[in-house]
Amino acid sequence: MTPPRITLMVGGRWQAFDLALGLKHRGALHRLVTNYPWSKVRTWGFERNEVACIPGSQLVNQFVQRCVPERHKARFQYFTHSWFARDALRHLDGAELVHGWSSFSLPAIQQCRRRGVPFVLDRVSSHMRVQCELLSFERSKLGFKWESTHPKVVSMELAEYEAATRIVVPSRFVERTFIAQGVPATRLRRNTLGVNLALFRPVDGYQKRREFTAVFAGSLSFRKGIHYLVDGFRQAAIPDSRLLLVGGASGETERLIGKPPPGLVRFGHVPQSSLADHYRGAHAFVIASIEEGLAMVQAQALACGLPLICTENTGGEDLLEMINQGRPPFMETTRIKRYSAGFVVPIRDPDAIGACLRRLAGDPVLRDQQSCAALRIHEMFLDWTHYGDRAVTGYMEILDGMRSPVLG
Repeated sequence: MTPPRITLMVGGRWQAFDLALGLKHRGALHRLVTNYPWSKVRTWGFERNEVACIPGSQLVNQFVQRCVPERHKARFQYFTHSWFARDALRHLDGAELVHGWSSFSLPAIQQCRRRGVPFVLDRVSSHMRVQCELLSFERSKLGFKWESTHPKVVSMELAEYEAATRIVVPSRFVERTFIAQGVPATRLRRNTLGVNLALFRPVDGYQKRREFTAVFAGSLSFRKGIHYLVDGFRQAAIPDSRLLLVGGASGETERLIGKPPPGLVRFGHVPQSSLADHYRGAHAFVIASIEEGLAMVQAQALACGLPLICTENTGGEDLLEMINQGRPPFMETTRIKRYSAGFVVPIRDPDAIGACLRRLAGDPVLRDQQSCAALRIHEMFLDWTHYGDRAVTGYMEILDGMRSPVLG
């Protein structure tokens, strides 16, 4: 059977490069359209004729992220997003199906609709309206006066939801937000993101830190709930404990952290191999995000044998439910669910985070049990190969259901 010709178009990287490699190995990658420069893309092993690089908007975005104050960054969003979205249209010819990432895809969706070509829209976070509500409320609580998403980008993305053939989401949390906003479940497809299980795994003889250590990886931002995480660690007050924050600072980081509690250690961005070492040396992974689709760092940490403490809005509950193999969680309290490999807590609840940290620090037997359970993620088909298999199955369902002419 001849593989379908799939074009991926992505502003940024997300999971698109991993998916593109999977399609390449199956003979299904027609083209990867990206705003990354060729110097970055080539390191992934693509051939030049497989990729269309449109780096202008990304270069401007990098300048904005480095040099523009946080309160002004949203002003540049619509400019950079629409720039890439328009330029990408020149590279869609020959595709039987186009898979694009949200807020960069409206012109391409419209072109595909005119030509009868299906378009799969990837949304890695909650429905845009829900995301804006959650983050706007948090900004108001913190006294931040600016929005992080430009209104025109919001409008563009909502139009994408209406026009796309299918919307791919990474978790039940995201799926629920779309259904709550009136999107029929039949237009949604859930595909859990992959993880590099060869890199993220235990290593025999690797020594954990002597003191109880929790680790977080990601941007040190209010969206990631860093202020709740640090407050929860502070409230836990575990003697000689450590909280490792691995990731880049944002404009609001210092204000969110305030006076660092004893034991807090900050790292900047680190290579993936070093990130795996941080996981292996710790006793738990904790993430307090207000909103996101499925933070891949959770799967990475579980694959290294770390118990997971996550909020209900991170997608981490999907991973814990998979490891639980259908068994319901135990309710530690009315706010804390305990799974075999970790805990799920509400958003904006540092007390619950602190309680979970104290529970793990004070009960080595439970910690070891959850660590062993976490390693079951290696049996859950969550590597990038299986992610690509599920994506291709979804493409074929769409193509089998409609006769698709070729663009061009």
